[in-house]
Amino acid sequence: VGGGCHERVDAGLTRFGIELVQEMHRVGVLVDVSHTGYRTSMDVFEVSQGPVIFSHSNPFTLFQHGRNIRDDQIKACARSGGVIGIVGCDQFMVDAGPSTEGLLNMIDYHAEVAGGPQYVGIGLDYLYDPPGWLRERVLAPMNRSRYPAELGYDADLVANYATPEQVPELTEGLLERSYSESEVRGILGENWLRVARQVWK
Repeated sequence: VGGGCHERVDAGLTRFGIELVQEMHRVGVLVDVSHTGYRTSMDVFEVSQGPVIFSHSNPFTLFQHGRNIRDDQIKACARSGGVIGIVGCDQFMVDAGPSTEGLLNMIDYHAEVAGGPQYVGIGLDYLYDPPGWLRERVLAPMNRSRYPAELGYDADLVANYATPEQVPELTEGLLERSYSESEVRGILGENWLRVARQVWK
């Protein structure tokens, strides 16, 4: 269908991939380009006929990792009417922890580049058992090609995740940074609801 973010060559959407994206829009399936390669995601935006989301992606400018997204991807998502969910995994963040302050900084960045907080949401990608995920998914022999060891997905990897218990802190931090109550409600979930209502009508 299309290349992934850690694929050897980011060849973009195949012809079948273009048909699939268009069919997803037709039948009301939400198109999510987190984990896709750069060219693949930009191809999706080009052929899409409705909102496209990054369910959990952080800004590449703040932290250069293959899973993070560039400014033109952020802008293309906003133009589609989609939403970008910030990831709470310190593998993809500047600060180890990960801290609420780091999450707020990523929200600020996405909102500024996208043209407003209406294009930003929460997509923490929270795991209850990071060691189990590492053992059963990342290091499993059948998945080694999807999680390349040379990109840091190895036995030394320690992944820490922001927890749902940080959401109240996040709410207070957004208000302290002068986001309006309606903007905060949007970031905390109503932006996702807007997209869902549009796609699943």
